[in-house]
Order: sequence, then C-alpha cells, then structure tokens
Amino acid sequence: MATDRTLPLFLAVIFGLIIGVFSQELVVTHAPKYVHFQEQSEKLQASDVPKVISHTLGLPAEEVSWTGIKHGSLFKRPKANVLISVTGYEGIKQNPLKLKNVATYPVKSDVPSLDIVGLMNNLQNAFFDKNPLLLDAGVDNNFFDVHTDFDVFRKIPDTMRHMADRLMDSDSILQSLTTGTLNSSSPTHLKLMGELQMIQDVFSTVSDKPELLSSKSPDLLSFNIGGLQDVAEKHGAESSEAADASNLVTDFIHKITEDFRNLYKDNVVVEVLTLTPQGGYVRKARSLKATAEATGASSELNLSKDYDQDYPSVFNIILWFMIIMAIVLFAVCYGMWNMDPGRDSIIYRMTTTRLKKD
Repeated sequence: MATDRTLPLFLAVIFGLIIGVFSQELVVTHAPKYVHFQEQSEKLQASDVPKVISHTLGLPAEEVSWTGIKHGSLFKRPKANVLISVTGYEGIKQNPLKLKNVATYPVKSDVPSLDIVGLMNNLQNAFFDKNPLLLDAGVDNNFFDVHTDFDVFRKIPDTMRHMADRLMDSDSILQSLTTGTLNSSSPTHLKLMGELQMIQDVFSTVSDKPELLSSKSPDLLSFNIGGLQDVAEKHGAESSEAADASNLVTDFIHKITEDFRNLYKDNVVVEVLTLTPQGGYVRKARSLKATAEATGASSELNLSKDYDQDYPSVFNIILWFMIIMAIVLFAVCYGMWNMDPGRDSIIYRMTTTRLKKD
C-alpha cells in the first residue's frame, strides 16, 4: 500500500517540475528589422534575460552563451525596450496566451526570481547625463506603483478605488477590449484590469509628452501583470473567468505592442516574459540620487571608464577608413613601383618635354 501511495506522489512531483521548467517563456512580440532573433534549441537561462535585453539595446554586457539574438546593423539600435512580465498559474496551458510573435524561447529557471533592477541601474549609470526614460510598474500591496524619476507619471491612479473610477472613463480599456465574464466590481478582476489600465496610462502619458522621447539614450519600460494568477486561483484554472482573463491579457498585449511600435516608429523591441507562480519578479525603488551616490563610490575603485553611446559607430568609421586608406596607399605604391619606364605614357611625355626645355 505504501508503494501504491508513493508512486502517484512521485509522479505528481515530477509533473510539477516539468510544468515549472517549461511554462516560462520569452515571447518577442515585435523587433526592428535590424534586430534578428534566431531559432535556438538551447533554453534561455532566466538569469540571462536582463543580459539579452542589454544586447537588444546595443549595450555592453556580460558574455551570454545563448545566441538567439543578432544585430544586423552596426549603426542602429532600438530606441526602447518594453518588457511585460506575466505571472501565470498551474494549468495555464489550458488557457495559454496566444500571442502573435517574432520569436518564442523557453526559459529555464536557474534563479529564484527575475531581477530587472540591476539592468536599469546599469543603463542609468551608462547614460546618467542624458536622463533616460526608465520605468518599472506593477502592483505592490494592492497599490498601483510606478517607479520612475519623472513626476509626470504621478497622475496615474495608485489605489484600487481610484483605479475603479478610472476604468469607468470613456477612454479606459474596458471600452475597447472584451472582458467576458470579468467584472471590475470584483477586487480580483479589478486588480487585473487595473494593471492593464496602468500600462495603457503609462503609454498615453509618454505619447502626450514628446519631450520624454527626446533623449538620445535608449528607454527601458518594464511592466508586471500578476492579476492573471489571482483570477485563476479564485475561480480555478479551467473556469470561464480564467479563460476570459487570458483572452483579455492577450488582446491587450497585441494592442499595446502596436501602440509602442507606432510611438517609437518601429524602433522598439517588445517582449513578454511568462513567469511561473514559484518564480517571481523583483521590484525595488530607485532614484537618481541613489545612482549618483553609487557612481561616486565606484569612482574610488580602479574601474575602466564608461564609453559614450556613439563609441561603436565612431570606432567602426575610423577603423574602416584606415583599412580603405591602407589599401589605396598600397595600390598606389605598387603601381608606381612596377611602372614601366619605357612605356609611352602621358607621364613620360611631359617629363621628356620638360627635360628638353631645360
């Protein structure tokens, strides 16, 4: 009897591990033509996701063994990267997010949680004097929290009550998307709808303030959607509410991807990272003051200086100019060295005439 009970338990554990490994994916919903994503048989490590984002922006980063991304231009890089992290639930395969995508890669959990803060700090340190647009938004203790150094985003509703009022406006997502059995009067449903509305309001704010896009540095916007998991936990993975929630998130991601694509004139990479309930997403408050203090402390160390964002372009221009000049110089020298003195050319005619006059 003990053996009969142990076997199902063992199979359940194995199945849970399989779900935990394969339910995480990085889905690229849009990328410029000069950023190529290639098929990969090898899984992407969760700890390498921030490094991959760094590579998409053309920033120096630690070496990554994963080779699914390739830049097709030495002189272009995306103006922005938009990362949408969606926390799923056990059984999400029954109601998957059917996203239109450029590429999809399975993600292997090698770290307990995904930390995007380090990437933002590196980006801010590299372009500190150019004031890049860095933003991290999500729900924290039932508060809609937008972490950024730009005060213009403070007008976005930050409480459940204010968000419920916002969803009643004529320009809310409820007026353009199908919610099905979901109702904003339910706190669980309100959280999911509020997360989507918060992302939409961030986009609207950036769209209404063109000066936010005037910086020459790349922008990084990160959003976290955790309400999908809450809906499934309350109603069940096989419920109509869970299915409608997945459809709502899918439709919204398609819409917001197209919005960011038009806003940045196709010069943006948009990714969707699906996370397992066991994994997580690390969010931490950041400020320019904290970064400045960190920069001052690091200046006391023997570290190499940060290069300007135009360094790769200038380096390539100078390098290829020198190579071409060397080839031209070699061709001229070779031609002069092998010139036939007896050849009746215009050079020798002019030289002979001048000698006779002298």
